[in-house]
Amino acid sequence: METSSHTPSLLELKCKNCGAQLSPVDYSAQLMAARCPQCHTLFAIAGMNHPSRVIPRPEVTMPKNFQIEPNIHFLKITRRWFGYHAYLILFFAICWNSFVIVWQTIAISSGQWSMSLFGMLHTGVGLFLIYFVVALFINSTVFKTSQHEIVVKSGPLPWKGNLTIPSGEIVQLYCVEKISHRKNSSSAHYRVEAVLQGNSRKTIVSGLTDADQALFIEQQIEKYLNLTDVPVVGEHGR
Repeated sequence: METSSHTPSLLELKCKNCGAQLSPVDYSAQLMAARCPQCHTLFAIAGMNHPSRVIPRPEVTMPKNFQIEPNIHFLKITRRWFGYHAYLILFFAICWNSFVIVWQTIAISSGQWSMSLFGMLHTGVGLFLIYFVVALFINSTVFKTSQHEIVVKSGPLPWKGNLTIPSGEIVQLYCVEKISHRKNSSSAHYRVEAVLQGNSRKTIVSGLTDADQALFIEQQIEKYLNLTDVPVVGEHGR
C-alpha cells in the first residue's frame, strides 16, 4: 500500500476490527484508508478530507547553551541550564533567605518558639531556592540516544526527570506548548513528548523556555533514529 505522512491524526488511530495500533506506513493518501498490519482489514478513515501536502518544518539551528556530539554509536545532546533568569532567581533567593534569617533570629532570640516554628515553612522554601539556584548555574541535561535506548539524565545535582526509553518503542516525537497565565502576565514553556507503541505517551523533557530548544531536541533525535516527522494532534508549531 502506498504510504503517506499527510494525516495529522494517524497516530491516534487503531484498527476497527482487532484494535491494533496503526502507524504512518499503514495509511494510503490516495484511498484515504488504512490497512491493519495485524489482521489486514482495509477501512476508510472517517472525516478525512482529501489530504493537502504537509510542508516539512525547516530544521532548527542549535540553540544557545546546547552542545551536540554525534558518532557511530550514539547521539549526545547536552543542554546547560544556565541563563539570564538564573541571576533573577538568585536575587530573589537572596532577598527571601535574608528575610527568613531576620525572622528566625528575632524569634529565637526572644524565645518565641511558635513564631520560629511557623517560619520553618519559609525556611524550607529558602533552602529549596538555594538548591535550585545552584542547579541553574552548574546543571546540564544530557540526552543520549542510541539504536537501543534514549537516556535522559540531569546533573551533577540530582533532579527529577531522569528516564530511559527503549528506542524501538518510539513511534514519533513532538513538542507541546503550555501557557501559564498570571494576573498581569503570561509565560510559555515547552516539552518534548514521545508517542510509544500502543499509543501511550512519555515526556522526554519539560520546562523548556524556548520553542526552538524543544524542536531542536525533537528533530535531532528523529533524524538519528530515522523517524519520519509525522504531525501529531495538539503539537506545537503546526
